[in-house]
Amino acid sequence: MFPTTHHLLFVLLPLALAARMALKPRPATLDVAQGVMRFCLGFGKWVLLVGPLWHLSNMVMRGGTDSLSTGVAWMGFLARLLSLHFAFTSAGDLITGLGGMLGFKVDDKAQSLIDLRRFTLGKLFRLLPLLILLTVLSLSVDAASLGDAWLHLRALFTPPVKTIATVFQEARVWSDYHTVTMVAALACFLGLPYSRDFLRTPAFWKGAICLGVFFLAMAMLWTHFPPA
Repeated sequence: MFPTTHHLLFVLLPLALAARMALKPRPATLDVAQGVMRFCLGFGKWVLLVGPLWHLSNMVMRGGTDSLSTGVAWMGFLARLLSLHFAFTSAGDLITGLGGMLGFKVDDKAQSLIDLRRFTLGKLFRLLPLLILLTVLSLSVDAASLGDAWLHLRALFTPPVKTIATVFQEARVWSDYHTVTMVAALACFLGLPYSRDFLRTPAFWKGAICLGVFFLAMAMLWTHFPPA
């Protein structure tokens, strides 16, 4: 039994490679290699960034609006924003990677739609407003109340009165190990190119990085989400 989508994604890689061996005619070796690398990066983003950041954001939301300090509110907001960003780019990598391994090419326009690049043209000043809008909508759905979502957003700029609840919530959030993930995610968000641009020219060292990301994600997956 596979209790999480993480495990299902992991199983897709060997299944896709096995299907590739059965396909006639077989996809070009370079296309398969590019597909494997894109899939590895997508899987790594999903396990190492999307899941932990979503968990951190949910932890903040479950704490209730009464215990939101400004720092905790920003932590939850940024965690949700980055989680959504990497969810879209991860989906693009996974779909394109599977396409490369199975011999069908995902059109550049379709890729741009999935990873939001068609709307942002790869520009940060266009990407941020879109992600902020998606984050606000996501928090509103999560809170199941526009009032609670508004209180969360107001806490970003209005420091609340210090209470025992806010102190406990601050300690709980800042001591969570996923805060380290947030720092890594911010570095990736601001400093790394899209996977499509990174893998545009093949290189051995790029393949080594992609496989390293995959095995790191696999280790975390089996450590924190062991199959039942």
